[in-house]
Parts: sequence; C-alpha cells; structure tokens
Amino acid sequence: MRLFKRNFHLGIFILFTIVLISLACNEDAPNPYALWKEQPNAKIVFMSRADSPEGELYLLDKEGEITRLTRNSRHENNPALSFDGQKVTFHGGEEGNPLTWEIYVLDLETGEETQLTANQVLDAHPDWSPDGDQIVFGSFRDGQGNPAGTADLYIMRSGDGGGLTRLTDSPWEDNDPEWSPDGTKIAFKSTRYTEQAGREEIYVMNQDGSNPRRLTTTEGWESDHDPSWSPASDRILFVRFEGSRSWLEAANFAEDWRELTPWNVHRVDLDGNVERLTNSPDSGWGVALSSADGNHILYGTIAWITNEEDRVIGGQHRLMLIDPDGSNPRQLLPDDKHTGTLEYFDW
Repeated sequence: MRLFKRNFHLGIFILFTIVLISLACNEDAPNPYALWKEQPNAKIVFMSRADSPEGELYLLDKEGEITRLTRNSRHENNPALSFDGQKVTFHGGEEGNPLTWEIYVLDLETGEETQLTANQVLDAHPDWSPDGDQIVFGSFRDGQGNPAGTADLYIMRSGDGGGLTRLTDSPWEDNDPEWSPDGTKIAFKSTRYTEQAGREEIYVMNQDGSNPRRLTTTEGWESDHDPSWSPASDRILFVRFEGSRSWLEAANFAEDWRELTPWNVHRVDLDGNVERLTNSPDSGWGVALSSADGNHILYGTIAWITNEEDRVIGGQHRLMLIDPDGSNPRQLLPDDKHTGTLEYFDW
C-alpha cells in the first residue's frame, strides 16, 4: 500500500511538472497570428475548399479563430465585406454552370442570407457602396436580360436587389468593379480598348457610370485584374498577368504553367502612373488589398509544387503582407487546412 501511495504521488508530481514545462514553452512560443493581430483590419473573409469540394465561405477573427459561414452544396466565391464589416456579399451557384451564379448578402451578426438576383445569367464579383445601401457587380446579360458573351456593370439595392441600374454598355467586357471609399468612383477592368478577350486593362468612372477613363496600358498578353482602392481613394492596386500567352488558355496549366505565370501586384494613380510592387517569376493567383490604414498591402500568391518533369502537381496558397512600396514580404497567416485551397478574400 505504501508503494502504491509513493508511486501515485510521484506520478502526480511528474504530471504537474510536465504541465508547468508545457505552459512555460507555450509562453515562449511565438504566436502564429501575432502579425495578423497587429493589423488594423478586424476580420478576413475568404473562400476555401477545406470542408467542401464546392468551396465555402469562412471568417477569420482577430484571435485567429476561423468560423465557417456557409454550409451547403453550392459554390461560393468573391466575398466582399461591407465597409462597416457587418455583412458580406458574394456570388454563389453551381461551380460548373456559371448561368446559375447569383448575388447574395450574408449578415455576419444574424447569419441571415438574402438572395439579390435570380435569373439565368452569370452575375458575379459584387462590391459595396461605402454607405452599404448599394452593390455594384458584373453581369453577363444583354439589354433584354438574356445571357451575353461579355459583362457590363450594374448597381442595385443591397437590401432587396431592387433599383437595378446599368452603368456600362459596351460590346467588350467590363468587370471586377470596386467602389472607392469616398463613394465618388468605381474602378473596373475592361477590354474596351484592346478589343480582345484576355487583354483586360484598368479603368475608372464616376459612380453613376459617367466619364470612364483608361488608367493602364498593356502589352503582349499582359492583362490587369481585380482593382482595389487605397483608403484615400487616390490610387488603385491591381494584379497583372505577365505570361507569354492568354491567361484564358489555362486548360492544360499543369504542363504550360511557365507560360501562364506570373501574376504580380501593381498600383496606378488616377493620372495613369503605374508602379510595380512585386517581382516574382512564377507566382500565381492574385488579389491585392490595402490595409485600413494604408500602411500595408495584403495579397494572395501560390507557391507551385512541381514534379521531376516540371509539371505542376499542386500549390500552396498563402496570404502575404508587404509594405506600401512592395518591400518586406511576410506571410500573414500560418499554413493550415485552408492554405491549399484558399481563394478570393477580403479584409
């Protein structure tokens, strides 16, 4: 009996010691979300296929906790946070059938979802007006509401999808709209100057669709995408495809990936002066967003994984943080189950 008690007490002592050592080690271990906690933005919404092959939306809070926002068999993507951070708009539908893609709004507080469009045309890439009352989006429809081969830009009320107003009317594509923080302008990509699919450039217009102006000029198969504004509404970030063939020819990307990369972050002011901020020879993906205070830029990149035949067999998606001049690149979030499939995001 004495031996049992002595061994029991010894076991408790050893367990207690292990707990203390573990706690001490945890205190000294770096917090993988430390850099994220330093940022002024309160949350990140993103799309990931970690729990569903179709892709779902998730929310990352300031403590590093990830909450799944959608649970269905529908494909969701292009999430955009409202300026007050209370709601997110996105497009959803069957991934393989873009004619089913509609615009939705999700209230992050109540979880209530509202469908704003209901038709048989491709509606996608929504964004908020600063006051939260309207949503601008790209729609592949003609004047009669039938499916079209190119997109134009529309606005509608964010509460019920009413008040639909067409902002652009071009035989060439206008898409990827982003509302300026001061509410006066909308940036977008367009092929109206190149008149060639896969040769997008960045434009800006007044919020009512008037006075569209081209800001960037591309060469060869360069193509500019996903414009986003600085907090002061004076400059626009975008990602430029710099491959040697059209980015639309990605059906055999695994073998042709060197001709279909890279995508690098650029910035343009409202006078058309362009700066290149990243210079990767092989990065893929895109989207670049200013932090709320303008002191950093968050962008998505892919580190391609290849086999001995130089064929892409995978890729590690990561969110990278850089200074406004493109220097000091750092990985914002640790690798986790979402890293491999994380796509569009907003913060």
